[in-house]
Amino acid sequence: MNIEPIEFNCLIRQDEIPKRTKIGLILPEDQVEKRKHAQTLGTLVATSPLAFSYADWPEGARKPEVGDRVVFARFAGTFVDDPAGGEEFRVLKDKDIVAVIR
Repeated sequence: MNIEPIEFNCLIRQDEIPKRTKIGLILPEDQVEKRKHAQTLGTLVATSPLAFSYADWPEGARKPEVGDRVVFARFAGTFVDDPAGGEEFRVLKDKDIVAVIR
């Protein structure tokens, strides 16, 4: 992977968006694209050194780590393709991560 987040940004691998409905109908490409932008679940792939470094972080609280499954704000961030592997990631601010799934 050739993407390294800077400032307070994180790199997320979004969960797969189904291209079919539950009963098997193929969704139009624009519907798949809308669902991709509205997706709120993924895996934390990378963080910048400054991410989650707030002075008021509660003592003893575990910060999100690479590999964690996370919930993030709907429509947050920017989509970016990895030039090395062609995989698409989402870059968003650390504060847009709203929960860690344990």
